[in-house]
Amino acid sequence: MQVKLLILFTLLLSTLAFSQEKHYFYTGKDYGSESLFNPFSLMINGGYDVTQLQSVSNKITGHHYAAMAHNVAGNLFVHPFKSIELYGWKKFLTTEFFPLSFKVEDLQWVPNYQQHLIGGGMLYTAMKEWYEDHNCPVPWLLSSISIMGQHYLNEIMETGPYEGYSVDEISDIYIFDLGGILLFSFDNVNEFFSKTLNLSDWSLQATIALPDGRVNAGQYFSMKWKLPFSENYSLFYRYGMGALFGLSKKVNTEDNFSAGFGFKSKHLVDVKNPYRQRTIETSWHAGVFYDRNNSLLASLVMSGVKEYFCMIDVYPGIIKFRNFSPGIWSVIGRNGELTMGITTRYVFSLGYGFKNL
Repeated sequence: MQVKLLILFTLLLSTLAFSQEKHYFYTGKDYGSESLFNPFSLMINGGYDVTQLQSVSNKITGHHYAAMAHNVAGNLFVHPFKSIELYGWKKFLTTEFFPLSFKVEDLQWVPNYQQHLIGGGMLYTAMKEWYEDHNCPVPWLLSSISIMGQHYLNEIMETGPYEGYSVDEISDIYIFDLGGILLFSFDNVNEFFSKTLNLSDWSLQATIALPDGRVNAGQYFSMKWKLPFSENYSLFYRYGMGALFGLSKKVNTEDNFSAGFGFKSKHLVDVKNPYRQRTIETSWHAGVFYDRNNSLLASLVMSGVKEYFCMIDVYPGIIKFRNFSPGIWSVIGRNGELTMGITTRYVFSLGYGFKNL
C-alpha cells in the first residue's frame, strides 16, 4: 500500500513540471563549486554527507549496505505507520514536522527544513538545469531520480547498524524531500531563493581517496542576504553539517569575501529506545570564503572536530595550466593525519591520505 502511495505521489509531482526560467541555480560556470556540480558529485556529497561525523566511518567500504538498506526500506515501505505509532504521533509532529519544540533532543525539524526541504529543493532545480544544459531528455524526471537517489543513500548511511523502528526517514523522504521538489517547481520560489537570498550549493569537492577509500564529501549551502542599508555587506549563513553565521563583503561586481563562526556537528547521539531518536553533539566551527558570482572559489574552515581540524579548499578557476584548471583540497586532523586530493570538471578526482605526519 505504501509503495502505491509513493508511486501515486511521484506521478502527481510529474504534473507539476512547470516551465521554469533557466539558470536559477546552475548557470554552466567553468569555475568554482558550480563547475564540479554533476550527478556523481551530487550522489557522493549528499549520500555520504553523514560520514563527517565521528560516529560514522568515513570509508566507502566496510558498511553493511544491504542490511542498512533493508532497515530503511522497512521503515519506509513496510511499517511506516507502526513506526510513527511507536514513536507517538504528537511527538512525531512536534519534533519532525512542526517547529514547536526547541529542546536540543527535539530539533529534528531543523535539518528537515534546511537540508531536505530548502537544500534538496534547490538541488532539484539545479540538477534539472544541469540535465537541460547537457541536452538530456525529460530533465525534471532525471533530476527527481537523482535527488531522491542521493536522499535514499543518505538515509542508508544515517541508519548505520541500527535495526528497528525509526521515523527519521519517513519525515525526510515522504514529507521534506518530496516536498522540496514540489516547492521548487514554482518560479517565484526559485526566484526568491536564488535572487533575494543568493542560495547556492557550496558542497565539498567529492573525492574517494586512496589507499583506504576515505570519502571527502559534504553537502553545504550558503545564503547571502544584502543588508538594506548597505550596498557592499550582506548577512552570511552557511549550513550543512553545522552552521556558520557572519558577514559577506562585496569586493567588486562579481567577487565576495565571507566569514562566519558557529558550530559543527560532531556526533549522533541516541536519545532513547525502542525506537531510534537522535540528537547531535557539536563543537566550534569557523571559516572564511571567497566566491565569484556565488560559486565558491576557495575556503579555509577550522573546527573542534579532531578529524576535520583544518580544511582547505581551492576550487577550479584559481590554479590554471593553460586551459586546464584543477581544484585541490586538504583535510588536516589534530591526530597528524593529512588527506589531500585533486578534482577536475571532468568527474575524475583522486585523493591520498597520509598518516602520522
